[in-house]
Amino acid sequence: MMLPVGALILVLASAFVHALWNVLFARASRGMAGLAVTNAAGFVLWAPVALARWRIETPAWPYLLVNAAFQAYYLFVLNRAYARAPAHTVYPVARGLGPVLVLAAAAAGGAHLSWWAVVAVGLISAGVWLTVTGTVDRRVFTAAFPVAISLAAYPFVAAHGLRYADPATYLWLSLAPLTAGTLAIALVTARTGLRAEIRPATIVTGAGMVTAGGLAMAALAMASPAQVPAIAALRETGILFMVPLSWLISRTFSSRVALGAVVVFAGVAVLAVR
Repeated sequence: MMLPVGALILVLASAFVHALWNVLFARASRGMAGLAVTNAAGFVLWAPVALARWRIETPAWPYLLVNAAFQAYYLFVLNRAYARAPAHTVYPVARGLGPVLVLAAAAAGGAHLSWWAVVAVGLISAGVWLTVTGTVDRRVFTAAFPVAISLAAYPFVAAHGLRYADPATYLWLSLAPLTAGTLAIALVTARTGLRAEIRPATIVTGAGMVTAGGLAMAALAMASPAQVPAIAALRETGILFMVPLSWLISRTFSSRVALGAVVVFAGVAVLAVR
């Protein structure tokens, strides 16, 4: 089954926005105060969209709560992974593994997967892996694997929950526990730093985070269960945009990363033409 054109456009736009705010704010504070303000900014800015499109049915709540739990889990395992292995190695390994795990979960769930979808997911994952700039050893893999599980679980669960809710509403409600939790922790552990983090960088980062998430949710809402692996893989195409954006900002270029972008583009092309 061909991926809807609208879903393809939405998820590629999500990947671009994700890459944009990551490149622009790569040096932003990663402390608890910065994280709390970023989450709160995104939550507040997304509120008008969620409320204007409000739709949430009772069957959506179990899925929504699981998604909220996975968001908290993602934050925990990502910070733990970065403490155990270099971020520039852990992150692409986790992002490359995520779509493969979604593919495996979809197959285990009985979804009919076409050969071209499997090839496209494989190409995109391989391209992301090519962006790894360090050695992938057992330490890196064990640190990245829990992150990949959370990346895989989120779209898989959301695809079911979105049958009963508007994407904007679903995203906003799933962000509420994490936003409240990080603010509560920051008020206890980093209260003096909260005011300093209320600045353009954190506000725009929060806006970028929710916009990228909202676009991805809208794409998932348009996809069938068998198309979730393709959507999950396309979320990782940010590398396509990271290469030119990084060059424009820092004038840095890596032939290996560029090759990874080409392989990712090949995967996207397979999804687009089939």
